[in-house]
Amino acid sequence: MAMPSHPDLVAGPRYLLLADISGYTAFLNGVERDHGVDFSAGLPAGYEVLGALLGAVIDGVQPTFEIAKLEGDAVFAVAPADALDLEGPAVLDRLRTAYRAFADVREERKAASDHVCTACPVVGSLDLKMVLHRGPAVRQSVGSNVELLGPAVNVAHRLLKNTIQSRLGDRPYLFVTDVAAAGLGLSGIGVEHVEDYPDVGQVPGRVVELDETSVGALSGRRLGRDPVG
Repeated sequence: MAMPSHPDLVAGPRYLLLADISGYTAFLNGVERDHGVDFSAGLPAGYEVLGALLGAVIDGVQPTFEIAKLEGDAVFAVAPADALDLEGPAVLDRLRTAYRAFADVREERKAASDHVCTACPVVGSLDLKMVLHRGPAVRQSVGSNVELLGPAVNVAHRLLKNTIQSRLGDRPYLFVTDVAAAGLGLSGIGVEHVEDYPDVGQVPGRVVELDETSVGALSGRRLGRDPVG
């Protein structure tokens, strides 16, 4: 049987990172309401703002993570498990650095005076949430594209829709699944939290602050489902 021609096409354990801009949909709706959808005069300033924010995240997570693809308002990135195992503190520092870069761009654009409309100043309400999972995945050619596939990829994407902010409040966070936290050597950090999905079941993990100015705000809090019975 023929072997895959490239090592990336071999299934193996990987860290899967999703960094998602929260508030994106409301922001984009406001931009379209104020600017319309006719782009004949060029992209509205709001779109350029989002591009700059995504660019800050992309630059921030590299080279620790390789960018797999952009998914609208989210950056999907990946790293071989053996490259990051037991490197938790360095990985966490990299992700917090990426958040600082995102926040710096957001503050610069919020304070800009060269473009004023109803929607664009709302850039200050945009924030970042991240999900980090570990599991087997494989790159597969699908048409003219190469996609990262596998059950772990599905779980990571499910986790973007979660109950964390309804319990924690609207603040930037990193949700590290227990599988990823164990691999990274970060099992004792943050606050315990469990998500539950009909198709993938329970996914336990840890909620970690991304904004270093508020690290410790979660101390003494336990997130997750209340025990039954």
